[in-house]
Amino acid sequence: MIRSIFFTDLDGTLIDFKTYSPAIATPLAQNLIKQGNPLIFCSSKTLEEQKSLMLEMDIATPCIVENGCGIYVPQGLSLFEDAPGSKLKDGGRLISFGVPSTVIRDAIVEVSNTMRIDFKPYSNLSDKEIANATGLSQGAASRARNRDFSETLTTKLPREIWDKFDSELNKVGLQCVFGGRFYTVTARNCSKGSAICATMKAYRKNFDEPWVSIGIGDSSNDIEMLLNTDLCYLVQRPDGMWNQMNVPNLRRIPEIGPKGWIQAVEESLSQLSQNE
Repeated sequence: MIRSIFFTDLDGTLIDFKTYSPAIATPLAQNLIKQGNPLIFCSSKTLEEQKSLMLEMDIATPCIVENGCGIYVPQGLSLFEDAPGSKLKDGGRLISFGVPSTVIRDAIVEVSNTMRIDFKPYSNLSDKEIANATGLSQGAASRARNRDFSETLTTKLPREIWDKFDSELNKVGLQCVFGGRFYTVTARNCSKGSAICATMKAYRKNFDEPWVSIGIGDSSNDIEMLLNTDLCYLVQRPDGMWNQMNVPNLRRIPEIGPKGWIQAVEESLSQLSQNE
């Protein structure tokens, strides 16, 4: 029997881009997990943010954090048992693929001084300032600031400036990636795609069954995820348009955010049942 495993972006996909609410998608997400279909968050969000979302949705699931820089494995799940990682207070483990956020922040300071630009990283802002910039509550803003392997930048600049900034970071093994709202700096060898490949390898090793991977996203930050899943779906942005990307066999869903997510899940399950 072929089993399915779902990788999902969060902002603008599983949760509403403006309200950050997962309410529309929660019942289906819960049902997927109950039926034995792993649902894995795959986002630029921090572990604290993603665990808060799990609590709100009343689910427990692995999650790919900070654009593929780490993978959280809940207590009791046999994945990445031999991989280097840190044990957490909740009994779960955080597997690391990236570099510490302190290293990244030092590099941002150095490049900022060279370019004479304040990129306004989260670490330099108060919870209130982040809340004002994002629409998050101050509690959610605090969770967003608590980054293990990355740093988010909030200044508004022309694309050519970001390209130059990225080029400077590349010299020290880092990269700057646009996430749909802000730019985020991570280790250059980290991506949603590489984390998905590692996760699929772990599932196939620990659960001797054939797996089909499904990816659902909405922005250019999801390209690596969509390129590395067997079935891939793109939901509409809040303006009703789709992000422009060249991904083979990409299915564009004619619904926005969580409503599109529901349609993508239902369509993929229908396709898989027809192929059995």
